[in-house]
Amino acid sequence: MEYGLVSINIVPVRKKNNAKSEMINQLFFGEIISIIEVKDNWSLIRSNLDDYKGWIRNLHFQKIQKKDYNLLSKKQNEFATGEMVLVNSNFKITVPTGSLISTAKFLKYSYKKTNTSRSIIKVIKSFLNTPYLWGGKTKFGADCSGLVQSVFKTINIILPRDACDQYKYGKEIDSDFKLGDLAFFGKSPKKITHVGILIDNTKIVHAYGVVRIDKLTSEGIYNNEEKRITHILQKVKRVN
Repeated sequence: MEYGLVSINIVPVRKKNNAKSEMINQLFFGEIISIIEVKDNWSLIRSNLDDYKGWIRNLHFQKIQKKDYNLLSKKQNEFATGEMVLVNSNFKITVPTGSLISTAKFLKYSYKKTNTSRSIIKVIKSFLNTPYLWGGKTKFGADCSGLVQSVFKTINIILPRDACDQYKYGKEIDSDFKLGDLAFFGKSPKKITHVGILIDNTKIVHAYGVVRIDKLTSEGIYNNEEKRITHILQKVKRVN
């Protein structure tokens, strides 16, 4: 097994080893990966954070030794709670919210040390009006579960990549919802296709066209513009 480290700000993860293939995920700066297979200029990888698999270009990561992989894997995770500028001897890069900055020093990047704490509501609201993008996890484009994963990384909670897998985590809540609870939607509990973050008992932030705030009812998400329930509620869970 070989290992690597994402050395640029954002890496598209493809379903197949082809630049025209569907983007199914994104990796952020600093993420540690295991290399499963190499084919031409592409590698099938697994993320150390959430075990998600996909194809990325070989130019988009730096290979590391097993001893470095083991060392970095044991290091306490520190994630960017907003966009951050990292600097090395040659240039600067801006990394997205949720980037693994605890590996920055290994990649020879430095950054201004400030108070990085940020309330989850500020992080959530910073994503508002982000366009929906299948496979996306940044403020330039995010899908529903990508939004959830990026937000929760800022409070050191690592959730799976997809909504159907996120649904397996946490404790079911029937009432008195609070900020940070996750609401799951679909035709049935076995067919979860959408997720959003609750602000309170009646308001939810989710990616639908754009990242937006809508009303949560006992039936599901009510979209005031479309005058209808757009997503059928299945469960609400508390993960933090």
